[in-house]
Amino acid sequence: MKQWFRKAALCFALALSILTLAACGSSQKDTVETIDPSVKTALEEQAKQYAEQSIYALSDEEIASQIQSAYKTKDEITYNGLTNYLNDKERLGDFVSVDDAVASKTEDGYSIVIDSTFEKRTLKLTLGLNETTGKTTEMTFEPHYSLAEQMEDAGANLLVGMGTVFAVLIFIAWVISLFKYISVFENKMKKQKTPAEAPKKTEAPKAAAPATPAAKQDDVMQAVIAAAIAAYEADTEGTASENGFVPGPTLQNGLFVRPLRGRSVSSAPVETASAAPVVTSAVPAAPVAPAATSAAASAGTQGAVKVESPMPGKILAVKKSAGDAVKSGDVILILEAMKMENEIVAPQDGTIASINVSVGDAVESGATLATLN
Repeated sequence: MKQWFRKAALCFALALSILTLAACGSSQKDTVETIDPSVKTALEEQAKQYAEQSIYALSDEEIASQIQSAYKTKDEITYNGLTNYLNDKERLGDFVSVDDAVASKTEDGYSIVIDSTFEKRTLKLTLGLNETTGKTTEMTFEPHYSLAEQMEDAGANLLVGMGTVFAVLIFIAWVISLFKYISVFENKMKKQKTPAEAPKKTEAPKAAAPATPAAKQDDVMQAVIAAAIAAYEADTEGTASENGFVPGPTLQNGLFVRPLRGRSVSSAPVETASAAPVVTSAVPAAPVAPAATSAAASAGTQGAVKVESPMPGKILAVKKSAGDAVKSGDVILILEAMKMENEIVAPQDGTIASINVSVGDAVESGATLATLN
C-alpha cells in the first residue's frame, strides 16, 4: 500500500507541476517550439523520478498487475507501453541508473525523453503529457541494439518469414496433389451405388425330394377315396335303408360305401349337391347329424352356379338367404380357416338359389356352400 501511495503521489505531483508551470508561462508569447527553462527543468526531474520509482523499480508481477489495471480502465497507452517493457526486460537485464531526461514542447503538451542504463543495454523511454489534463499521451520503450544484434534479429525474422512461406507452399502443394484421388473416390462411390450384376449360375435341376411320411399317408388316403368312389358309382341297384340312404356294395374288407347325402328311393327326381363319399365301417348307418339336416333343409332348389369352399374351415356367418339378388363380389358367407375370417363372395351377378351350409358347419375344400341362378 505504501508503494502504491508513493506512486500515486509522484504522478499527482508531476501533473500538478505541469499545470502550475503552464499557468505561470501562459502570458508569454513564445512559439510552440519554445519552453520555459524552469518548466523544462521541473518536467525533466519529475520524469526521472517517475521512470525510476514507478516503472524501473517494479517487479514483473507488479508490472503485470498494472497492465491488468490499464486493461480494465481501457488505458491503451499505458497497457501497450508496459507490455512492451515487460517483453524487453529479459534482454535489458537489471536496472542500473537513469542518465538523462530532455523535455520538449508539442502541440498538445510536452514530450520527455529519458535515457536509462541497464545491465545489458541502454533504453530510451519517451513520455508524452497533455498540457491541459496532465494525462499520459505517449509511453514508448526503445532498447538500444548494436548493429550486429539488429542484423541477427533481421536474419532471424527473415528465416521465420521464409520458413512460414515455404511451409504454406508445401501444404498447398500437398492439398493439390490430393486432387487426383477425387476421381478415384467418385468412381468408387458410383460402384457402391450401382454394383455390377453377378453372372447368374445355371443351377442343375434338383432331384425330387423323397416323399415324407405325411405325403405317403395322403397318397394312401387318396387311393382309398378313389376306390370308394368307384365302388359307389358301381352301385346302381341298391336298396334304400330306413334313413333314406342307398348303400353301395360291400368291399372285401367288410367296408361299404355310402354318400354324405343319400339318394331317395322316391320316384320324384330330387336335385342334390354332389358330395364326396366316405368310407365307414360295416355297422348300421348312424342317423344324420342335426347340422347337416338343417343345412339340407335350407338348401332349397339347387342353382346352376356353385359357390365352393376354397379351403377347409368352419362357417362363421351366413350373409345371404335363398332368393336374394346378388352382384359379383357380394359377400355370401364368412368362412373361418387357419384362424382367419375369409369372405365367400358371389362369382357373378344372379339370385341365391340355395344356401347349403349353416353357421357352425365344418366344411372341406371344394364343398358346395351355395348355388346361384
